[in-house]
Amino acid sequence: MSAVLSIEDAEFSRLMDSMKDYGAGAAEVVSNVVHSSGEDIYREIDPLIHPSGRTFKGHTSSAKGAHWQRYDTSEALAITVASTASRRYLYFPDDGSTTEHHFGDQQFMRRGAEAAAPRILEKGIDALIGNFGRS
Repeated sequence: MSAVLSIEDAEFSRLMDSMKDYGAGAAEVVSNVVHSSGEDIYREIDPLIHPSGRTFKGHTSSAKGAHWQRYDTSEALAITVASTASRRYLYFPDDGSTTEHHFGDQQFMRRGAEAAAPRILEKGIDALIGNFGRS
């Protein structure tokens, strides 16, 4: 299961306006910022994950702190944060399903991405100013 988070707020509008103002090359500058922001998003998601307390021979006991993340940066102006193949056994209850020991619909990915978004948007604006020399 995957979900897409879209950002629509004043900072996003400011970033889009800046990209239009700067013209050619602006999308690439912002895309580079977005593609390098995976760790910012991870740092917001990981604290939201509650340790499960379980033990499973040969595996980390929970997703929290397990370095579960991988980043797909194949799309311009987008980044996908997902778990690595070796960590897919970890339970990320974003899908609304509830198990005997886990409450679903906790939306770790969405909440973490939303928390990181303002910082990423600001970095995008700063990168544009830094590359094109005007505000």
